Formats: sequence, C-alpha cells, structure tokens
Amino acid sequence: MKAIIILSIIAIIESSNNPLAYNPKTQARGLYQITPICLKEWNNFHPSEHYALNDLFNPQVNEKIAKWYLTKRIPQMLRYYKKPVTIENILICYNAGIKYVLKGVIPEETKEYIQKYKEGG
Repeated sequence: MKAIIILSIIAIIESSNNPLAYNPKTQARGLYQITPICLKEWNNFHPSEHYALNDLFNPQVNEKIAKWYLTKRIPQMLRYYKKPVTIENILICYNAGIKYVLKGVIPEETKEYIQKYKEGG
C-alpha cells in the first residue's frame, strides 16, 4: 500500500497556511517551511527549474517543492536505506531528518508533529 501524504495538513502544521512564514532559526520559508537544504536538493535534481530562496515565498513554488520532497525524494531515500515508506517515516524525515529514521529514534517535537498530522493539523 502506498503512503499518501495530505499536503494541506502539512501546510497548516508548518505555517498555519501563511505563504510568507519565515523561521529565522532554520531559515525555512513559505507554506511548507522549505529549508535551504531542501531547496538545494530540488535544484540539484531539477537543474532546468532552479529556484532561489526568495522564490519559496511563492505558494506555487513552495508547494511544488514540498510535494516533490514528500512524495518522491523522501520515499527514494527511505528505499535506499531499506526503511519502510510509511506516512510516519515520511513525516519523521520531513520534520527531523532521515537520520532519526535510521537511528530508530523520534524526537519529542516530531512525535507531536505526527500527532498533529493525525488530528488534521
């Protein structure tokens, strides 16, 4: 069975649907709080569709990158490391990073994130 992520719930959790949201600690931007690291991956995998940090405040660009990361890139990494492609593992990767799936440890903040997702934001 394929893990299906509901993007609208992620946008609520990440930014309360605010396309101009900014986190100075992580430098995450936009609806889905895309980080510079995630943007760099997007740009590496999509050289003909390169975006700059400020492009992440555009809701369409932000959603396109989030959708790719959640539905393509994270599952690709999980398969590479022979970890199950589950909603929980995808959310752990998105919120905390794949290293936590590999270690089998879920940070408390990420447990709360998963619970918010299950509750619909």
